[in-house]
Amino acid sequence: MTRPPAWLFVLLIAIAFAFQGTRGIWEPDEGRYAAAALNMLDSGDWLVPTLDGERPHLTKPPITYWAIAASVGLLGRNEWAVRLPGALAFVGTGLLLLGLGRRLCNAKPWLPVVVWSLSLAPVTAANIVSTDALLVLFETAAMFAFVEWWTRDASERRRWAVAMWIAWGLAFMTKGPPGLLPLGAMIAFLAIHDRSRLRGLFPVAGLVAFSVVAFTWFAIIVARDPDRLGYFLGYEVYGRVFTSVHRRNAEWYGAFEIYLPVLLVGALPWLGFALAAAGGPLGAWRGLRERVRSRDAAMLLLLYWFLLPLAVFFLARSRLYLYILPLFVPLALLLARPLATWGWLDFRRTRWIAGTTFAALLVAKAALAHFSHDRDGRAMADAIRQVVDLREVEEIAFVGMKPFYGLRLYLDRMIEGVFITEPGIEHSKFLAAETLCDELAERERNIFVVKRSRSESFLAAVASCGGLAAVEVGEFFADDNELAIYSVRR
Repeated sequence: MTRPPAWLFVLLIAIAFAFQGTRGIWEPDEGRYAAAALNMLDSGDWLVPTLDGERPHLTKPPITYWAIAASVGLLGRNEWAVRLPGALAFVGTGLLLLGLGRRLCNAKPWLPVVVWSLSLAPVTAANIVSTDALLVLFETAAMFAFVEWWTRDASERRRWAVAMWIAWGLAFMTKGPPGLLPLGAMIAFLAIHDRSRLRGLFPVAGLVAFSVVAFTWFAIIVARDPDRLGYFLGYEVYGRVFTSVHRRNAEWYGAFEIYLPVLLVGALPWLGFALAAAGGPLGAWRGLRERVRSRDAAMLLLLYWFLLPLAVFFLARSRLYLYILPLFVPLALLLARPLATWGWLDFRRTRWIAGTTFAALLVAKAALAHFSHDRDGRAMADAIRQVVDLREVEEIAFVGMKPFYGLRLYLDRMIEGVFITEPGIEHSKFLAAETLCDELAERERNIFVVKRSRSESFLAAVASCGGLAAVEVGEFFADDNELAIYSVRR
């Protein structure tokens, strides 16, 4: 692959890093990733993620936590360092997309990078602390290696197949089985359209490398606690695909409500231009049908890569907006192909559209970075500092509610969640399996945060724990709730 044009580097870096450290960590998701990474860094235990320093938090494999912890360890405890892995993943994905463009959109191989990096969904996701940006990077790396394997001479294929399986292992270690959805699409494509090459996709060295990368961590966790196998396969896989236990838009219409707006709005402005290049929706459909009938291999691969994972996302009953972020890579290639041969879209117009979109996205990132949000961990931390002397506090316990784990970054105190009385189900993923009395029995120097509406229940529970008394020391507002802060006198 020849050297990418310098302006492409500038575009990717500017979009990825602009205002990355300006916005505070937002609850709940960003706070959980940041807290788990900080706990790894402080404890030295890089194997078992925790949210409170004690209880394993195994909803995701640890690569994202490792990346954040390493970044914070190098650059300090700040939002920029926490978001750095996502920004680097954005840049890396763009460069891999350039390589894919040279194979699958050779008329203008840089155009898929422009389409992807200047679309609303990928840019927004690059500024959010989650697994998704890294997942996109590893899936794109795997597909890049596959396309190189598919298009090169037989003598060069084995090393690309091994590289591909390593990338699939990294994708699996980022988000588990969903990271392998494009692999299923790729195998289906070969099985239907190029079966003679299918066997060569599975070299022993590649499968061994994949197994080591993908399964070592899971094997260690299950060896330590065999019950975790049922958790991984049951709650995290079966539960997400076939049940509504995760309560994430599981209704029959949930996929249309969540995914269609993301695809339509997230691909702007390029979706509109691509439709115009194809002669409108009807023309796009006719052109697509003709290419399928003519067995255009590149187009078929992109369609499998886009449509098969999308079908799984629609059928699965756990649905969130960023789940389909990886699909914007094949979508960018699909949109770039008609744009690359559209006579109207010369380089001057492309530059004008890209420049205008670039400016608009930077303005949007700046506005979002300064947007006042009641789940902003930085603002919460400032409010707590104003009313509590944290020098005498070891831990902040949230009682009967989801903890704001992002405070771990700002206050350098352990964050924990406990139940007021008996453990329930509603927040069992994020609260320790202990009651307020259990927590008080540990005699730690805590402050307790409780919703104002539950203050009476909290005070009564404290009194029942050996006649202790709680004293209110302050309050703050977050997540549309008035929250009271208490200390307990012994």
